[in-house]
Amino acid sequence: MRQNSKKKICLIVECLSGGGAEKQAANFSKSLHKYGFEVSIISVKDQISYDFAGTLYNLGKGESSVKIIKQIQKFFAFKKAYKQCNADMYIDFRSRSRFVMEWLLHKCIFQAEKMIMMVHSYHIEWHIPKGKLFREIYNKTHAVVAVSDEIQWKLGELYDFENLLCIPNYITAVESSQSEPNAAKENYIIAVGRLQNDIKQFDKLIETYHASQLAKQDIKLYICGEGDDRASLEQLISTLQLQAHVQLLGFVENVTAYIRNAKYLVLSSRVEGFPMVLLEALQQKTPVISFDCKSGPSEIIQHKTNGLLVEDQNFAALKDAMILLIENMELYMNCKENAVSSIQKFTEKPVIQEWIQLINA
Repeated sequence: MRQNSKKKICLIVECLSGGGAEKQAANFSKSLHKYGFEVSIISVKDQISYDFAGTLYNLGKGESSVKIIKQIQKFFAFKKAYKQCNADMYIDFRSRSRFVMEWLLHKCIFQAEKMIMMVHSYHIEWHIPKGKLFREIYNKTHAVVAVSDEIQWKLGELYDFENLLCIPNYITAVESSQSEPNAAKENYIIAVGRLQNDIKQFDKLIETYHASQLAKQDIKLYICGEGDDRASLEQLISTLQLQAHVQLLGFVENVTAYIRNAKYLVLSSRVEGFPMVLLEALQQKTPVISFDCKSGPSEIIQHKTNGLLVEDQNFAALKDAMILLIENMELYMNCKENAVSSIQKFTEKPVIQEWIQLINA
């Protein structure tokens, strides 16, 4: 096999903007480049905001507004880009739920032995079209990679893949922001994610914050992220008369600085894959509170050591945890002091070594 410095790796993504999987793909491209690989990226959509390394094939540029024409054009553009990349290995980060489209990609474009299929969510159906056919198709690929142990277990139960393994997401070094936000002077807790209530449940988080009475202690709640449910969240904030205490900050460029200056980060999701925001907070010595949801939080949070792990979907317990981490200063400082050391196995070097072994296998 060729050495890293000559080996070509292509990442296939929906886009390079907005989501955790997309951000991880962008960071992964930079890590691969740093470790000597020649990197290319095929992006299905023209949504590029994250910094990346390598050659970009943007399939979303100049696409037709007519749906059927757009799909045909994109299919052939995909085929052309795949061939031009001429990679030794292709790592697919996309959501893959459309049966016909995914079958065509595997039948007409993908070379199975060069494909690594990523599964980023506990919602397996988002990444594997239903049916026995795709068990056979995925089993012929180089590997199926889950980002958490629980996702790996579920995939094993449903599909019994012979080429299945788990490689977690990882955190990279972040340069300190030269300018701190004005919010650094405030006392606040923070939540980060798409404003999508059916998954992130920010509506229920705001209600839980209201019930916690933290506002009376002048501890605010900041929510960073953008999404379709902004209007309904704004209405809820108004209804609960929390305009002075809850702020929807939208998409924030220096979100790391906001996380670093928060009392703690809270994750109220119904379901996750491997929540990078928990690692990002702990890297900044910011304790975390999260539901023990499927999947990922239990693999990151050491209860009462670097944060609090709360019974899944128990909002009364979440309220109590939010109060506890404010009022129990000894517990809080213990979590803060252990934050960075608790995530060393989720840093770049050990995880990239796992990837190098898989790519070279």
